[in-house]
Amino acid sequence: MSGSFDIRASVAKMTDSHLNNVMQLAVFYTANYELYAVNVAKIQNFVILSEITIVPNRDPNSVIVGVAQIRDELVTFVDLDRWLGMPTVDLSAFEVGVVCNLNRRRIGFFARDIVGIEDKYSFELKIADSRELKILYVTNIKIGGESKPCAIFDIERLLVDCGFPPEEPRFTPPQKTPSAFIDKKVLIAEDSGAAARKLADFFDSLGVAYEMYADGAALITRLDSVNIDEIGLVVTDLEMPVRDGFQVIAHIKQNERLARLPVVVNSSMTSSGVAEKVKRLGADDLVNKSDTRALFELVKRYMGKTEGI
Repeated sequence: MSGSFDIRASVAKMTDSHLNNVMQLAVFYTANYELYAVNVAKIQNFVILSEITIVPNRDPNSVIVGVAQIRDELVTFVDLDRWLGMPTVDLSAFEVGVVCNLNRRRIGFFARDIVGIEDKYSFELKIADSRELKILYVTNIKIGGESKPCAIFDIERLLVDCGFPPEEPRFTPPQKTPSAFIDKKVLIAEDSGAAARKLADFFDSLGVAYEMYADGAALITRLDSVNIDEIGLVVTDLEMPVRDGFQVIAHIKQNERLARLPVVVNSSMTSSGVAEKVKRLGADDLVNKSDTRALFELVKRYMGKTEGI
């Protein structure tokens, strides 16, 4: 374990990270000594690997290592190094398991060492050059007085690549595009390539026009010049670089010209604390990223109901 950092003592301090307009990152070393991080708001708990038993997956071609029972729940663990394109390392090289909870789906990965918890403002995160990369953005972390690049990986894409079931109510788009949807456009801010493709497929299936932006700053720039009579809905993620979703909500709801635009938060972070924060900022609704049916109901509510839907 790294220095004086105590995982168990730090968990309680991390639960309210979403209450500030900063992103708290759990920074760790992979087995190959690469520096990576994950948003603390997506972490359910840390486990000491010597204290759990992993039932192995015998498929040598899979990135799924196996499953372990943790607090009466089965958690699937993946080989993050292998998924990121690095050599596979024996489990004995790891000390810690990181269990994440996204959209009620639990996935774990291994870390050689937890470096610590770092606070980062959204403007400190640099977007990866390609949406095809498995990382969302890069920032700098100070370790021993030296600044080192650290990558935040796309955990939503990890879920998709590992074949996790969507665990969402069945959604069948209407055979005919509702007339209430035709006259308005949806503006979307989403930095995850996997999540952006899912949203694009969803709105394409509805025949709804939309514009997709990879961060909150780009969406805010667009809002400042848009004819709001042409916009029916704003859909925003929370975890984004440059300007995050909290800042998007505040910008809209504190601006007299924009305030009447309905804002729906589409996020894998849907805890009661996050829901309280976005409501306080003025967001109209919060929907779990995996729940396409619920998103459709919100589109109907805010873009106009049509009989027969």
